[in-house]
Amino acid sequence: MQALLDDLFIVCQPIMLCSNTNVIDGYEILLRSKKQPGFPEKLFLWFIEVDQRNSKLMAYYSRELKKLMDAHTDIKLSLNLHPMQLQHPSTWEFLDSISLMRRNVSIELTEHYCDSNPDERMEELQSYITELKNTGISLAIDDVGTGQNNFELVTSNIKNISTIKFSLLKFRNLNDHVLFNFLNSWYVLSQQYQLKMIVEGIESESLSNELKNLGLVYQQGYYHGKGQVLV
Repeated sequence: MQALLDDLFIVCQPIMLCSNTNVIDGYEILLRSKKQPGFPEKLFLWFIEVDQRNSKLMAYYSRELKKLMDAHTDIKLSLNLHPMQLQHPSTWEFLDSISLMRRNVSIELTEHYCDSNPDERMEELQSYITELKNTGISLAIDDVGTGQNNFELVTSNIKNISTIKFSLLKFRNLNDHVLFNFLNSWYVLSQQYQLKMIVEGIESESLSNELKNLGLVYQQGYYHGKGQVLV
């Protein structure tokens, strides 16, 4: 298992605040493999399948977070959690262990489903989100409008979350007019309930400026920077 962990490394993709000038507001932590490009999905799913292996991955994240915090004291970091991980005690032990970092570290709950009855799954997820809120660590709902991170989940947890993230890449086949209206609906929701809204998948200056003119000033994507090793 240690050899598999040694194959992993962390990159940080900037999240930009775009106003008169673009400034880095924080970074999303992305898991990478030395042996293959992109996110090592199969390996990641293998690790989180059972608590024993998930605990090793959580320990790895703890070490990497500490390195980043030691090197960059004021850095703001966002770490993805798959809902399946919330079933494991080791995840909650990890969250407890990083509680002192909560001013610098937030959690993004991904859109993936778990293998359980849909009604039981949503009830369980609701319980987990409430428990996450109680940790004091800020929670973002990732890729809203996809998977189980739907409108109902977000509106049921307005008081439990601080951020929503919308990925343009998930809807790239939509007509632009339809896409921007869909995007604007989420933006209106975020404004009404004082949520930060981050738009992902920004790949050009023109798109960045168009969104900025609409008030969507928190942006992430290849235009603003790919993941980079910070330590």
